[in-house]
Amino acid sequence: MTQMVNSPLIQQLISTAHQLRLGHEAQGSLQLTECIDKLIELQPSLTNNQQIMPILSSMLAAQEKHDWLGLADALEYELPLLLS
Repeated sequence: MTQMVNSPLIQQLISTAHQLRLGHEAQGSLQLTECIDKLIELQPSLTNNQQIMPILSSMLAAQEKHDWLGLADALEYELPLLLS
């Protein structure tokens, strides 16, 4: 999959990370849901699916612990690297 296809998703991941870093947990959580829905849609076509799943698990754990900065790091740095 090319970066052009993933570019809107990457931008949304980064935007979500920024919302979380600014303390806007409600808005960030809404955007996170949209990002995950898009990842689920793309999942069959992703060649590195097995690398993405552990990141999603750590993101869920961070969200459950209200570790917004850890979640933001995964959204802004880890996932975009795998999607580009």
